[in-house]
Amino acid sequence: MEMAAPEAEVARDDGGPLLAAHGNGDREAFPKLVQQYRRPVYGYLFHCGVPEPDRDDLFQEIFVRVHQRARTYDASRPLHPWLFTVVANAVRTYFRKQKRRLFFFAGPPPEDVKDQAPDGEALASARETTDWLERAIQALPFSQREVLVLATLENLPMNEIASILGLPVNTVKTQLRRARLRLMEGYERRTRATS
Repeated sequence: MEMAAPEAEVARDDGGPLLAAHGNGDREAFPKLVQQYRRPVYGYLFHCGVPEPDRDDLFQEIFVRVHQRARTYDASRPLHPWLFTVVANAVRTYFRKQKRRLFFFAGPPPEDVKDQAPDGEALASARETTDWLERAIQALPFSQREVLVLATLENLPMNEIASILGLPVNTVKTQLRRARLRLMEGYERRTRATS
């Protein structure tokens, strides 16, 4: 489950000076910052379950917020936790709005679109496992899913995740442990069912 996130590592090391330069009026810094954080932010949106049609708009909204708050950024602190606090808050707001919309405008659920299985038993099995894992992550309670995404895909330490989400470190650890246990139990059930 642990994946390296080289883009996130680069962003944590280099993003702060770009945002500080942007806050001081450097017109070239902000596009570089957006490009640097494109993959980690889109990855977070994807893994937190933001539907594809809404990701671009939410991505833009996030960076509008970053732009608006650029002058409040303390350049002596790492940028990655600061920026992902903005991202996490935007995603939470997005889902609150979606719940309200669904309450008032709920229609029939969309039909699942199935990918065609690639040739070869090994490729098909890998695709099935990947699809299952994505669905299992999406099925996690949001509080567990957001911690799992930040910990495993963004490779953030517990204290940064706690800061981003405004939670105690022990709560973050508990949510991460529950998410991993739930995924592991689901995978074991799936393996038994397909054996």
